[in-house]
Amino acid sequence: MAGAAPFGFSRVVFLSHVLTAKAPVFPGDPKVELSSAATIERDGYYLQRLICGEQSGTHWAAAAHFSPGEPSADQLEAADFFLSAAILDRRAEATSDRDYTVDLGDITRWEADFGPIPSGSAVLLLTGYDERIHDSALYLGGSRDGRLHYPGFSGEVAQWLVEHRGIRALGTDTMGIDPGADDTFAANQALLHGHRLHLENLRGLAELPPVGGWIIVGGLRTQAGSGSPATVFGLIP
Repeated sequence: MAGAAPFGFSRVVFLSHVLTAKAPVFPGDPKVELSSAATIERDGYYLQRLICGEQSGTHWAAAAHFSPGEPSADQLEAADFFLSAAILDRRAEATSDRDYTVDLGDITRWEADFGPIPSGSAVLLLTGYDERIHDSALYLGGSRDGRLHYPGFSGEVAQWLVEHRGIRALGTDTMGIDPGADDTFAANQALLHGHRLHLENLRGLAELPPVGGWIIVGGLRTQAGSGSPATVFGLIP
């Protein structure tokens, strides 16, 4: 029987994928490895060995991931992982254009429907790519031009959201908050300073309302860490 949702919410849902050895990784990052470390028959208890990069599966990144001298995983505060959520649904655009890039026009249209993006929130891009994660080629959109192809945020919109809406996180159900074809990582460069996070490889964002939901982000607080694989929970009003 499912447990009750926290006070003030009707449901709690997972917004993270199960971490498996088949999880797609950003090109050049370590692959996820799972192997047996102990068995009940041999050792009296069950344990797996996990080897992976800090940015594996559903994960978050601290500012140190892109900016030297900025906070690392162990320097963040508990409140940095508890955020109101604004869901930007661009599934139709992402289906027709694998390089779709969120711009200021998208934010203007969202705010016309739902009001200003709340200060201190996480803006989460819903593309529907979470349904592709079991096919790495389709998920990453690799092609003969040697570049990745999946939707993301422009650097301009990331900077605007930081400066004018005071957001604390950007997230997406693709491999990265930057469009796959952007090898300058402009959105990450604009976002990751101070106590802001990125959230990548999310799932189930369609379960949250456009505004009014909250997220709780779990993970490992490793010494000098760039971030962590994460279990992310969505709280639905």
